[in-house]
Amino acid sequence: MKWIEYFKLASAFFVSVGGSGVIIIALAKWFGGFLSNRLLDSYNNKHESELETLKNRYANELERTKNELEKAKLQFARYSEKQFELYNDLWRVLLYTKQQADMLWQKADPSKIPSFSEQIRLTRKAINDNLLLIEEEHYNKLIQLIEQFEQFQFGKLKLIDIRIQIEEGETVQTITEEDTKNTIQQNKATKDRYDELIMDIGKSFRNQIKG
Repeated sequence: MKWIEYFKLASAFFVSVGGSGVIIIALAKWFGGFLSNRLLDSYNNKHESELETLKNRYANELERTKNELEKAKLQFARYSEKQFELYNDLWRVLLYTKQQADMLWQKADPSKIPSFSEQIRLTRKAINDNLLLIEEEHYNKLIQLIEQFEQFQFGKLKLIDIRIQIEEGETVQTITEEDTKNTIQQNKATKDRYDELIMDIGKSFRNQIKG
């Protein structure tokens, strides 16, 4: 075989292989692109699915939170309404108790002591019965006020007892006018304290009602 024939055969071979290589490369490129698109579509679909799941979950949580806030708002509104009614009722009770104390201040009448004592008891009961609706600061002040009323009552009882003993002349040597004066001063100091405290409570009540 001549060299020319070898050359032609080799050329044909390389041409044949070269054409197949182009085809193979083209096929590989197409297949690679196909796989890439499929993978990208799969990733996008998975990503969109996850996003949709998160979106639904957050939407459900948001709706649940809104419902809880709405319930809390309604409960707070009911609480505020009850507290408003309570503070108004308590204020009327406190003023009535103060009026009775003021009447005792004007005249230490023994016949008024039992009703004043009962009013103090009812006032304390009203405070304790509504403890859950009363702010802690207000509760402490109310208890202080009750204690002041009780001290005032004790002072009036002491003054009445001193005057009775003086009038009956049983203990003239041991009980003097100075004792009476000291007791009156103590009662006056107690009255000033409960006057000041009840005004402070009234101011606190107004601020609480206004929110």
